[in-house]
Amino acid sequence: MGNMGLTDLRLVDPKSEEEWVSPESLDAWAMAASGRSILERARVSPTLAEAIQGCSTVIACTARPRRWESWTVLGPEEAGQMLAERADEGDDVALLFGREDHGLSTEDLALATHLCNIPTGGEVTSLNLAQAVLLLGWEWGKAASALHRRPTKRGARRSRAAAEQVSGLAEQAGDLLARVDFFRRRGRAQSDVMLRQALIRGDLTDVEVHFLRGVVRKVRWHLENPGQLVDDEGPLGPDASDQ
Repeated sequence: MGNMGLTDLRLVDPKSEEEWVSPESLDAWAMAASGRSILERARVSPTLAEAIQGCSTVIACTARPRRWESWTVLGPEEAGQMLAERADEGDDVALLFGREDHGLSTEDLALATHLCNIPTGGEVTSLNLAQAVLLLGWEWGKAASALHRRPTKRGARRSRAAAEQVSGLAEQAGDLLARVDFFRRRGRAQSDVMLRQALIRGDLTDVEVHFLRGVVRKVRWHLENPGQLVDDEGPLGPDASDQ
């Protein structure tokens, strides 16, 4: 990480002593060498959702892109370019990697906004964790350097919605669709993924997500209260919660 200028390390629910970033983790500290400052500042979170909270772009690295047709799958150069551009705009962004032995789960990938696949030759399709981090970190750093050499024309910045806000909108919309029996002949889990990824590709702002969640909330209220009306100052007004 340090070679490529990446300094913010977040670990999710490490299971064994060797994965912890305390000085007692002799293997981690010995292998870090000059990158020990990264371990000192590393944050440990109990869940992935907590670790990536606030990030508008989360690119997950996977060796099996064809299984995830609903996601936008990027190559390493595309991923680096997206991360550099969005970080330069002021967004919080993240690269997501799985464990060395079994990678990312389906539940982990569901929290990503994009996937990245590193093309390989032959039958061996996966790289070890260090190789993947180095390659994608290099692409990110290369793209960031190119941005800094390029003359910029800055307009008003779009406040891109955080991933958890888009997920909340997709969950609300899914619950609404369930009320009208939309999932009778189709699996909800995969439909939820398709809906979420469609919303992510829309590159929504905070304001747009808040508006759409209000629309879903309003429709749900009328389904639950047929024939009744409510004014804008009622429970569905502008101060109502998104939940």
